[in-house]
Amino acid sequence: MPIAVLLITDRPEQSLKLERLLSLWGPCDVVDLHRPARGGSVPRRLLVSDVDLSNRAAVEAVRTQIAECRRKGTPFLCLLRDQSPRLTIQANAIGASAILSADLPTQVLLDEIGRILTPQGAAPMQRQFVAASAGMADMLSAAAEGKALPVAAIEGSVEAINRAADDRDLDAWLDMVWNHDDATYQHCLLVAGLAAAFAHALGFPEGARKLVTSAAVLHDIGKARVPLAILHKSGKLTAGEVAIIREHPQIGYEMLLRQGAFAPEIVEAARCHHEYLDGTGYPQGLMAHEISDVVRMITICDIYAALIERRSYKVPMAPQEAYAVLVGMGAKLDADLLRAFGQVVLPG
Repeated sequence: MPIAVLLITDRPEQSLKLERLLSLWGPCDVVDLHRPARGGSVPRRLLVSDVDLSNRAAVEAVRTQIAECRRKGTPFLCLLRDQSPRLTIQANAIGASAILSADLPTQVLLDEIGRILTPQGAAPMQRQFVAASAGMADMLSAAAEGKALPVAAIEGSVEAINRAADDRDLDAWLDMVWNHDDATYQHCLLVAGLAAAFAHALGFPEGARKLVTSAAVLHDIGKARVPLAILHKSGKLTAGEVAIIREHPQIGYEMLLRQGAFAPEIVEAARCHHEYLDGTGYPQGLMAHEISDVVRMITICDIYAALIERRSYKVPMAPQEAYAVLVGMGAKLDADLLRAFGQVVLPG
């Protein structure tokens, strides 16, 4: 798949969150100025630099990296850590088409990038999707760094997802999610969009819809502590890697419980979304009477999302095929909820 965004940085570890945000617009390639220069694909949509422009060598390195892109007319967003007049002039001198502070809040940064890429203004659902992605970015970044989860950002993401579900155009939401190149974001946004549409179709009142969508947004929060090399591995996982992945429900549960800011149903969904009604799930091997309706809904959405996800190493299942897999799981899933879910995701 062609590169959509090229990120040039002199602090790759700190730019990881930015890289994942930029993946909202498609595959993002990263150039680390501390490593030897290498050839790369020219981005089709956007060029971004997150570099200290007070360093003369860094300025020349950026100028070299962007030369071909600028000749092709690719927009160039320059993020400045110090917006002094001198560095602003320097950014303009190397061809920046837009200059922003590197410390902008996530939502503001995404809105500004959206304006650069769609100057005529995005459709309402696109704006909701960007808002949801911003909240997801702040949440996953905080979780990975061991910080308290940003409750207001999470609530903003949930609100955006529920308002998108009001439009009753699940296909449009899925299309936008599939454009997101980061696997973790793609999965979380898929599950959340499916859960919001599911709760809407069931006629849940606003408070219950918020609860279900919140549980979906946070169900995989424990994966923020799983190494990216394992999460993004395209080949078969080793037994040890599988064991690490299977720790994420308990990690997420403990994270949410420790913060104490989330409803019990949300906390339980983080721990129990891999449990099955027949007791064959993990991590506790719960039976049907021990599994709440919210968890049953999230489990259905989680499995379906995994089947339809688009990855470079696998072909996604069509809706009918993915739904047939869920039906084939028999007593593991709630049959009544599964029938209702079919009316949400199947054409006609």
